[in-house]
Amino acid sequence: MEKILVIDDDEKILELVQEVLKNEHYIVETRSYVDNTNIGEFEGFDLILLDIMLPFLDGYEILERIKNIITCPVIFLSAKSSEGAKVKGLMSVADDYITKPFSIRELVARVKVALRRSLKNESNGILINGLVFNQDSNSIKLDNGEILLTKNEFRICKILVQNSGKIFSKNELYEYLYDLDANAQLRTITEFIYSIRKKFKTLGLDPIKTIWGIGYKWDIK
Repeated sequence: MEKILVIDDDEKILELVQEVLKNEHYIVETRSYVDNTNIGEFEGFDLILLDIMLPFLDGYEILERIKNIITCPVIFLSAKSSEGAKVKGLMSVADDYITKPFSIRELVARVKVALRRSLKNESNGILINGLVFNQDSNSIKLDNGEILLTKNEFRICKILVQNSGKIFSKNELYEYLYDLDANAQLRTITEFIYSIRKKFKTLGLDPIKTIWGIGYKWDIK
C-alpha cells in the first residue's frame, strides 16, 4: 500500500482528502502546517500533496528545502488558479498542480497517475548523478560493481550525492539521521563514513572527502 502525506491548513480539506484516499486503499498521514523542514519527516512517503498557502513555511519554501532529498512526486494544492500561479508551481519542480476546489475524481486520477509514473521510474532504482540507488536493498550500483550498505550508510551517501560538492558537518549529518531524542553519539557519523569508504575501496573508489575542521563532501571524478 502506497503511503501519502497531505499538508494543508484547511482541516476540512485534510479530512476530505484523507477519507477519499483511504477509500482508495492508500495509507494517509496529514499535517496542517510545517514549521521546520526536518528531512526525516518527509521520507518514507510515495507521494506528497502540498498546499501552497501555509503558515510558517509556504509550499514553495518547503519544496525548495526538501527537493534534493526526497524522491517521491509532489503535487501542489492551491486556490490560486491563474496560469501564472500554475506555471510557477510546476517550474518549482512540483510534479503536478491541482487547483481548489477540485473534484474527488480529479484528485484520485492525478494521484494515481503520479504514483504510476513514480513506480515506473523506480523499477530499476533511482538514478542520481550517475549512480543507481536502490532503497529496497540499500545498495548503490556503479558501472563496475555494486555496493551494499546499511540503512544509515545508504542515507548518508544519498544526501551527499544529491548535494555533490556541498560540505556537510558531522552535526548536520547527525541531525539528518536522528531525531532530537536519539541516544546515538556523534562519533557514529565518523564510523559510518569509515565503513562507507571501506566498502567503496573494494572498487578502487574513495568518494567521500574529508574537509578538515569542516566536514565531508561527495567527490567522485
